Amino acid sequence: MLKIDSKKFNFSFFLSDRKKVGSLEEGAIKYGGATQFDDAIYSNYGNSDFIRVDNNRNNISIFIPSTINVNQKINNFYYVNYSYNYIKNLYSNNNIKYYNTKGSWFSEELKKVVIENITIITLELNTITEADIYNFIQLANWIKQEMQQEGVSIAINTALAII
Repeated sequence: MLKIDSKKFNFSFFLSDRKKVGSLEEGAIKYGGATQFDDAIYSNYGNSDFIRVDNNRNNISIFIPSTINVNQKINNFYYVNYSYNYIKNLYSNNNIKYYNTKGSWFSEELKKVVIENITIITLELNTITEADIYNFIQLANWIKQEMQQEGVSIAINTALAII
Protein backbone atom coordinates (compact mmCIF):
# COMPACT_ATOMS: atom_id res chain seq x y z
CA MET A 1 0.00 0.00 0.00
CA LEU A 2 1.28 3.42 -1.02
CA LYS A 3 0.97 6.50 1.21
CA ILE A 4 0.87 10.13 0.12
CA ASP A 5 1.60 12.86 2.66
CA SER A 6 -1.47 15.10 2.92
CA LYS A 7 0.67 18.06 4.00
CA LYS A 8 1.73 18.52 0.36
CA PHE A 9 -1.72 19.86 -0.51
CA ASN A 10 -2.38 22.59 2.08
CA PHE A 11 -5.87 21.27 2.86
CA SER A 12 -7.97 23.35 5.27
CA PHE A 13 -8.64 20.10 7.12
CA PHE A 14 -7.49 16.53 6.54
CA LEU A 15 -9.10 13.52 8.20
CA SER A 16 -7.47 10.21 7.36
CA ASP A 17 -10.09 7.72 8.58
CA ARG A 18 -13.81 7.31 9.06
CA LYS A 19 -16.19 5.63 11.49
CA LYS A 20 -19.90 4.91 11.67
CA VAL A 21 -22.06 7.33 13.65
CA GLY A 22 -25.69 7.16 14.72
CA SER A 23 -26.99 10.25 12.92
CA LEU A 24 -26.01 13.20 10.78
CA GLU A 25 -26.49 15.49 13.79
CA GLU A 26 -24.26 13.36 16.04
CA GLY A 27 -21.51 13.26 13.39
CA ALA A 28 -21.61 17.03 12.92
CA ILE A 29 -21.46 17.76 16.65
CA LYS A 30 -18.83 15.15 17.56
CA TYR A 31 -16.62 15.23 14.46
CA GLY A 32 -17.59 18.38 12.54
CA GLY A 33 -19.55 16.55 9.84
CA ALA A 34 -21.03 13.32 8.54
CA THR A 35 -22.19 11.76 5.28
CA GLN A 36 -25.02 9.32 4.71
CA PHE A 37 -24.12 6.40 2.44
CA ASP A 38 -26.25 3.41 1.45
CA ASP A 39 -24.97 1.23 4.27
CA ALA A 40 -24.49 3.72 7.13
CA ILE A 41 -23.67 7.26 8.22
CA TYR A 42 -19.95 8.01 8.55
CA SER A 43 -17.87 10.75 10.09
CA ASN A 44 -14.24 11.28 9.32
CA TYR A 45 -11.56 11.80 11.95
CA GLY A 46 -7.83 12.41 12.02
CA ASN A 47 -5.57 9.47 12.68
CA SER A 48 -2.53 10.30 10.56
CA ASP A 49 -1.31 12.76 7.93
CA PHE A 50 -1.28 10.15 5.17
CA ILE A 51 -3.59 9.30 2.31
CA ARG A 52 -3.62 5.55 1.79
CA VAL A 53 -3.62 4.36 -1.82
CA ASP A 54 -4.56 0.74 -2.50
CA ASN A 55 -2.78 -1.44 -5.03
CA ASN A 56 -5.57 -1.75 -7.58
CA ARG A 57 -8.86 -0.09 -6.60
CA ASN A 58 -9.19 3.50 -5.41
CA ASN A 59 -11.90 6.14 -5.28
CA ILE A 60 -11.65 9.90 -5.34
CA SER A 61 -14.83 11.92 -4.90
CA ILE A 62 -16.10 15.46 -4.77
CA PHE A 63 -19.06 16.51 -2.63
CA ILE A 64 -21.29 19.09 -4.31
CA PRO A 65 -23.60 20.98 -1.95
CA SER A 66 -27.20 21.94 -2.62
CA THR A 67 -26.76 25.36 -1.08
CA ILE A 68 -25.01 28.60 -1.87
CA ASN A 69 -23.77 31.19 0.58
CA VAL A 70 -23.64 28.60 3.40
CA ASN A 71 -27.33 27.62 3.71
CA GLN A 72 -29.49 29.03 0.90
CA LYS A 73 -31.02 26.03 -0.89
CA ILE A 74 -30.60 25.81 -4.67
CA ASN A 75 -30.88 23.27 -7.46
CA ASN A 76 -27.26 22.08 -7.87
CA PHE A 77 -27.74 20.53 -11.33
CA TYR A 78 -25.49 23.08 -13.07
CA TYR A 79 -22.61 22.41 -10.65
CA VAL A 80 -23.07 18.62 -10.79
CA ASN A 81 -23.14 18.67 -14.60
CA TYR A 82 -20.08 20.94 -14.79
CA SER A 83 -18.16 18.75 -12.33
CA TYR A 84 -19.12 15.49 -14.05
CA ASN A 85 -17.96 16.85 -17.43
CA TYR A 86 -14.75 18.26 -15.90
CA ILE A 87 -13.86 14.81 -14.53
CA LYS A 88 -14.98 12.97 -17.69
CA ASN A 89 -12.85 15.26 -19.89
CA LEU A 90 -9.77 14.67 -17.73
CA TYR A 91 -10.13 10.91 -17.37
CA SER A 92 -12.38 9.84 -20.26
CA ASN A 93 -13.35 6.58 -18.63
CA ASN A 94 -16.64 5.09 -17.60
CA ASN A 95 -15.72 4.62 -13.96
CA ILE A 96 -17.53 7.78 -12.86
CA LYS A 97 -20.58 7.43 -10.64
CA TYR A 98 -22.71 9.97 -8.90
CA TYR A 99 -25.55 9.83 -6.44
CA ASN A 100 -27.61 12.07 -4.24
CA THR A 101 -27.39 11.75 -0.47
CA LYS A 102 -27.29 13.89 2.67
CA GLY A 103 -24.42 15.42 4.54
CA SER A 104 -24.05 17.45 7.70
CA TRP A 105 -21.49 19.85 9.02
CA PHE A 106 -21.09 22.30 11.82
CA SER A 107 -21.02 25.88 10.52
CA GLU A 108 -18.63 28.02 12.51
CA GLU A 109 -20.22 31.08 10.95
CA LEU A 110 -23.78 30.16 11.96
CA LYS A 111 -22.84 28.16 15.12
CA LYS A 112 -25.24 25.36 14.19
CA VAL A 113 -25.50 22.01 12.43
CA VAL A 114 -26.39 22.30 8.75
CA ILE A 115 -27.93 19.22 7.09
CA GLU A 116 -28.26 19.36 3.36
CA ASN A 117 -28.69 17.32 0.26
CA ILE A 118 -25.40 16.72 -1.52
CA THR A 119 -24.33 15.03 -4.71
CA ILE A 120 -21.20 12.92 -4.60
CA ILE A 121 -19.32 12.28 -7.84
CA THR A 122 -16.84 9.42 -7.54
CA LEU A 123 -14.09 8.38 -9.93
CA GLU A 124 -12.71 4.87 -9.58
CA LEU A 125 -9.04 4.49 -10.52
CA ASN A 126 -6.46 1.72 -10.30
CA THR A 127 -4.17 4.10 -8.47
CA ILE A 128 -4.36 7.68 -7.27
CA THR A 129 -1.51 10.09 -7.89
CA GLU A 130 -0.74 13.56 -6.59
CA ALA A 131 -1.86 14.90 -10.00
CA ASP A 132 -5.30 13.30 -9.51
CA ILE A 133 -5.61 14.93 -6.11
CA TYR A 134 -4.61 18.31 -7.55
CA ASN A 135 -7.27 17.92 -10.28
CA PHE A 136 -9.95 17.45 -7.64
CA ILE A 137 -8.57 20.33 -5.54
CA GLN A 138 -8.87 22.61 -8.56
CA LEU A 139 -12.49 21.52 -9.08
CA ALA A 140 -13.26 21.95 -5.35
CA ASN A 141 -11.81 25.47 -5.40
CA TRP A 142 -14.06 26.34 -8.35
CA ILE A 143 -17.13 24.97 -6.54
CA LYS A 144 -16.15 26.76 -3.32
CA GLN A 145 -15.90 30.10 -5.12
CA GLU A 146 -18.92 29.70 -7.41
CA MET A 147 -21.20 28.39 -4.65
CA GLN A 148 -19.83 30.73 -1.93
CA GLN A 149 -18.99 27.88 0.46
CA GLU A 150 -16.89 27.86 3.64
CA GLY A 151 -15.35 24.63 2.36
CA VAL A 152 -15.82 21.84 -0.17
CA SER A 153 -15.01 18.21 0.58
CA ILE A 154 -13.11 15.68 -1.45
CA ALA A 155 -12.77 12.07 -0.38
CA ILE A 156 -9.78 9.91 -1.23
CA ASN A 157 -10.57 6.33 -0.29
CA THR A 158 -11.38 6.56 3.47
CA ALA A 159 -9.82 10.03 3.91
CA LEU A 160 -11.65 13.33 3.70
CA ALA A 161 -10.08 16.66 2.83
CA ILE A 162 -11.76 20.02 3.12
CA ILE A 163 -10.70 22.59 0.55
